[in-house]
Amino acid sequence: MTGSAPLPDSVDVLVAGSGAAGLTAALAAAVQGAEVLLVERADRLGGTSALSGGRVWVPGNHLQAAAKDGDDGPEAAAAYLKGLFSDGHPEMTEVFLRTAPTMARFVEEHSPHRFVRCPTYPDYFPSRPGATLGGRALDSEPLDTTGLTPLVRDILVPPGYLPITFAEWADWRYPDRYDWDLLDSRERAGVRTGGVALVAALLDGAVRAGVRIVTGARLTSTQFTGPALAVELEQHGGAPRIAARSVVLATGGFDWDRELRTRLHPRAQRASGAPPSNTGDGLRIAERAGARLDNLSEGWWMPMTAIPGETLGGEQFYRSLIRERGLPRQIMVNAAGRRFVDEALPYNEIGKALNAQTGAVHLVFDAGYRARYPLPGLGREGPVPDWVAQGASLAELAARIGVDPAALEHTVRQWNEGCAAGTDPDFGRGEDAYERFCGDPAVRPNRSLGPIDEAPYFAVEVLAGTIGTKGGPVTDTDGVVLARDGNPIPGLYAVGNTAAFWTADGYPGPGATLAVAMTMGYRAGLHAGAAARSVR
Repeated sequence: MTGSAPLPDSVDVLVAGSGAAGLTAALAAAVQGAEVLLVERADRLGGTSALSGGRVWVPGNHLQAAAKDGDDGPEAAAAYLKGLFSDGHPEMTEVFLRTAPTMARFVEEHSPHRFVRCPTYPDYFPSRPGATLGGRALDSEPLDTTGLTPLVRDILVPPGYLPITFAEWADWRYPDRYDWDLLDSRERAGVRTGGVALVAALLDGAVRAGVRIVTGARLTSTQFTGPALAVELEQHGGAPRIAARSVVLATGGFDWDRELRTRLHPRAQRASGAPPSNTGDGLRIAERAGARLDNLSEGWWMPMTAIPGETLGGEQFYRSLIRERGLPRQIMVNAAGRRFVDEALPYNEIGKALNAQTGAVHLVFDAGYRARYPLPGLGREGPVPDWVAQGASLAELAARIGVDPAALEHTVRQWNEGCAAGTDPDFGRGEDAYERFCGDPAVRPNRSLGPIDEAPYFAVEVLAGTIGTKGGPVTDTDGVVLARDGNPIPGLYAVGNTAAFWTADGYPGPGATLAVAMTMGYRAGLHAGAAARSVR
């Protein structure tokens, strides 16, 4: 079905949202024989999942087990997550660890998606008990989309997208080493990787399982009316109503609701990697249904930058800064011209540090960095765009970004002295396995250290952002929304960033967001599908 197709009068399961959480829920319900309708508010499919790297963090996954690579049993993973995810909801963490490997196998069995392990991608806190140095993060094999459902043409594609795998990035690292002929041929042939591939595979699996998919249809309300929920939508100016035995809220977070972000999130928050259609629909529907809410002040935090002219859905598109901060020859400074954090920390931890700042933050680097390493929107040669500040001296650069020249010069001098000694005395940058992974393998002894000493000097503003909000309705371990009194709300489920309440402020490894979303989507789909089957 498309946006112009008529809606049915009733369905067993209605899923709102076409990201990985919603698609996995729809697929799980349909495989059991449930009649499933998936509605997507936007004209494009995939949500935040399509804009992501597409990695999925699955402790104890079947590929890790087959490789026999280290101890990744349930005890090790549980020890690692203790204190990272909420200790207030231990049952959610336990069921995640038990179910995620099954979910991954289910996806491979019922869609064209094929996972590939990332053996060198460390957990984000490698010194914690139970951490691994690779294998929990799963990438996708390149996916030929030409034989899949025509709906794959409607998937969101982020600006700057390249059909590159994690293994290829780990081997090539920098654009001058990329096999551009291979990437160009993939693009022309419809071969996709990352989040686009994950969404395409789930979408194809769902359609083949019988899920009907409608774009441009926004879920606005649900009301329990006995054996079913009365569901109201917005579609092409109308307000069609249908009946559904179950509704799965998978509409993403409230990243683009400025009022909610201002009221609930730190003042520093200014950016998001989610699509503009993520305005908290699921949160509002659940709240009106009497749901208990939790964790509304948290997000999957991300340092970001804005390239003028890059838009998505009519709004500014924000680029994530992930590995750029782990490379030599750059630091981040606050409005006082001082470093305030280990720049190579995992992005969620950097986001927390950014949230505590009251003024502008800049990534400061030199001509040596520009000549060696990639930065979104800035080539190694040619004119420097206006949005990138530059100066022939540090003092001149300081004036351009509004910080005290003496403070910036002092900060860079201290940094350069530490680099000469092979250590970062202020924050210990580059000393753990994750930070070494993000650094330059050619630099010794510390992959993350390198002086800022080649003019001209540059700076780009670093924005506090999210790749999804976390707070929302509290659910049970099957994704059933709980009322304020703790009882289940009949027929109502919430998954993904709509209901990532139990992850607190933690981010354990690459792909944890998608893993949480897909695992809970899988459980909700199974539960809703079973409920539909039981009344036939």
